[in-house]
Amino acid sequence: MKSLHILSFLALPYAAAVLGAQIPLKDPFSREPWRSAGRAAGSARWRFDVEPSPNATENYVFETVASLLQQWPNTRYRNGHSIVPATIPVGTLLYHGTDKEKVPDNPNWVATDPEHSFLFCRTVEEGKGCWHLTLAVTRPLNVLYFDGSSAAKMPGTMDAQDVLRGKVEPGRLFDEVNRIMDLCKWGRKYNLDGFMRMEMDFEIMLCNFTQGVEVASFLNLHSLQPGIPGVPNPKHIGNLPGTLLLQAFRVLEAGKTHDRFPGETRAKLDLTRLTSFYDTDMFPSLVAERYGQERWDHRVAQLGADGREQLLSRLDDVLSSTGKEQVGSGVDWTSLIRVIMHRHADRLEILRYMLNSTGEEPAKTLSDIHDYTTSMLDPYILHGVRPVNASSASIEWAAPIFEVCASTHTKIISTTLKSKLTYSENLILGAVDGVLHEICRVVVGIWAESIVLQLPGAEPRPEEDVIAEWSASVDKLMKWLDWSVWVKCNPGCSFEETCYLPTWPWLHAAWPHRPQIPLPQPPRKGGNIVPGSLERKWDRLWGWVQDFSGEVDEDYYRRPQPKCIRRVLPLVDL
Repeated sequence: MKSLHILSFLALPYAAAVLGAQIPLKDPFSREPWRSAGRAAGSARWRFDVEPSPNATENYVFETVASLLQQWPNTRYRNGHSIVPATIPVGTLLYHGTDKEKVPDNPNWVATDPEHSFLFCRTVEEGKGCWHLTLAVTRPLNVLYFDGSSAAKMPGTMDAQDVLRGKVEPGRLFDEVNRIMDLCKWGRKYNLDGFMRMEMDFEIMLCNFTQGVEVASFLNLHSLQPGIPGVPNPKHIGNLPGTLLLQAFRVLEAGKTHDRFPGETRAKLDLTRLTSFYDTDMFPSLVAERYGQERWDHRVAQLGADGREQLLSRLDDVLSSTGKEQVGSGVDWTSLIRVIMHRHADRLEILRYMLNSTGEEPAKTLSDIHDYTTSMLDPYILHGVRPVNASSASIEWAAPIFEVCASTHTKIISTTLKSKLTYSENLILGAVDGVLHEICRVVVGIWAESIVLQLPGAEPRPEEDVIAEWSASVDKLMKWLDWSVWVKCNPGCSFEETCYLPTWPWLHAAWPHRPQIPLPQPPRKGGNIVPGSLERKWDRLWGWVQDFSGEVDEDYYRRPQPKCIRRVLPLVDL
């Protein structure tokens, strides 16, 4: 095991400057406009040994905002924690499948993709086909978007909707008719046209089929095949009739087109009016409920009566024409968050890879890590900032670089634009600041340590131990950030495959603790079930199309992980 005790792996500008001058470091921010009021370089905010609080939620707010309207991250973390006003643009097509030649006169569901709605294109009588309605939006539709898999019938996914309507009843996940009626009734005073949700694809609970939309077509289409034979062995989905299997897969495929950013583009979010249940100031009761839990298990249902009143008051502010909300600052928060992720996602992944590489000598790995972190931080490394002396093990001398790295992107927003920020924008700003702070704390810390360890007089340390410590720091950072961009099939899928996250309803069908689905009564004629009816085709279909993962593993359902499935026939691994 080798020790670090000579200048063995990097050039000497920092060490030479220290040995030649031995001048205590001056604060380079003393004349610079980016220095925050009251923050000295050595203040607690810029200490390298201060980690985020266990109750911190900046990482959650950042990741949820970064994931809005995207299928992949909202499938991964299905218990949504955001409510965002949105508009559906003029000209957007919405789809509705039914067994009736009649436009709904009550609140009902529309899909953003026809593959989704076609699964609901049911036949009441064999040989008659089904009806598929296409609506065109004629004025911007005002909707509320619930993030997560907010249309999936699994525990936690509908918490925000049910808290909003005041009916959190675990045994009534499938009470969708009352859910849509309650929400539309509540939203009437705010001129809401509907509520946007996601399951295997996106949908809208449309409150009125005659306001803001016009019938583009109402077609009598062929329906799902009647007379399906007996249920096959669930481990052999290939036995499912090919047409039905492909129709189900087409829905999954349509949803996957919205997997990553920009996601579902047919809704325009207003982030200046976002409400997040990760807002610890607004919803403090959830802090204790989340303590010690993994994010998979976070629930909104524990909000309580006081929290619900706070939610209703908050939504009244952002939705009411007489509300307190400002217009907003004009900051493009989506672009800002994208910039941060683009700058750091791949680089952190590569840094982790380098630290875990076993093909290099430790000294070469340390040299490469120094060079790589230097290149990451070049825009922030201030001239003249160097260790105070050659014998100190402290890296606090690098605090000015830490501060520049962490504050450059939001400096003007936090000062010049501060008075224009809405409540929601301040929340997002805090999340961006918190995420940048932690990224820079870790990366600048590794970079500074790589310099200090090579100074003459530095305490010798085994190279392997240093690499292990840095690797643990990067792993901890990436786990804290928990960006869904890092969740992917590894190794990548072949051309005949696609990367898939287990999702409702296929995941639900194989989940051992799933809530039971109350089957609707099938259509009848003269007391007899109509051939090809809902019960014979629809409900049995969902019982067949399961996520066939082999052995039942509770953790598999709780923490969905990516896997490759076939997208070319035969589709045997859905």
